[in-house]
Amino acid sequence: MIRDEILKTRRTYFIEKVQAPMMKALIILGLRYPEPTVDNVSHPNTKVWLRIFSIFLTMEDNLGRLPLWQAIKRVFIGKSVEVDPYYRDRLQVIHELWLDEVLSGNWKPRSPDHPEDCWKVDPNIRTTGYEFLRNCYYYPAFRANLKVMMAHPDKSEVKI
Repeated sequence: MIRDEILKTRRTYFIEKVQAPMMKALIILGLRYPEPTVDNVSHPNTKVWLRIFSIFLTMEDNLGRLPLWQAIKRVFIGKSVEVDPYYRDRLQVIHELWLDEVLSGNWKPRSPDHPEDCWKVDPNIRTTGYEFLRNCYYYPAFRANLKVMMAHPDKSEVKI
């Protein structure tokens, strides 16, 4: 299994020879992109991602990874979503395919007490998004009702 190879069999190799240099390169190159802010972006999805990252970074508590998250934000949000329709459109397709998997009950939501470390908030305080993921994964009747509602969006009597 890939997990055993990365975390057990060749752990030191992956940490020292793959992960560390990859993170360093991502940080150095990613931070060359301008910082996306609500004042210098215009695409509506970019603004959504800025809100998501803003909330996420208030939860994350690993200062050693902060430069990596900042670089990812610049590349992913600033370059890929805001500037480049090639990547923006493909990321949108990936989001749609992911959502199809969620709606099919295939995406497992995070476990209780996760994230386990380097997290500023109680990991068991969950959002509506988590509840939706949980309901789609564990309750086939929820998914069935949702599909009925989606097939008849103009029918107010359809209940979930």
